[in-house]
Amino acid sequence: MVPNMKKYTSFCKRFNQIMLGIGVLCLVFAVALTFIQVITRNVASVSFTWSEELTRYIVIFAVYFASGSVFYLDANAKVDIFYNLFPKKVQCILNCIFYVLIAIFLLTMGYYGWIYVMRNLTIWCASIHIPWAVPFSSLIIGAVNMLLQVPAKFYEALQAMSAQPDS
Repeated sequence: MVPNMKKYTSFCKRFNQIMLGIGVLCLVFAVALTFIQVITRNVASVSFTWSEELTRYIVIFAVYFASGSVFYLDANAKVDIFYNLFPKKVQCILNCIFYVLIAIFLLTMGYYGWIYVMRNLTIWCASIHIPWAVPFSSLIIGAVNMLLQVPAKFYEALQAMSAQPDS
């Protein structure tokens, strides 16, 4: 099992690089689109009604594309002042519990994301005229992206726990 988990962890790292790259490209596109909108609005007095809505959805997708990397790198915001007071072995056990709870949350997020996608296949966004299912699909992307990281994080927590001496 260990060699397979090492391969899986390696896969997660590579997958995260790809997803983070897509997220960065989305943000660059959103910034460029916003810049063009500001220039055309202030210089040429022309406004594109669709650009603000499109930018909003692009930024949402960027967040969900990068979410797996943030989760894997443990770079998410958290309050860990009390957590750091525990011995390392207890921290590892708490990590395992947290990862199970996170997986449950992500499964719920993906499930309801799927429901929203299916409900909104025929309802159209106001100005860019795409189905509302497209923005809602970002929930599924984010859930799957982060859920793929859970086994690797769980494995790393178990490895860290086994490396700790018994007290």
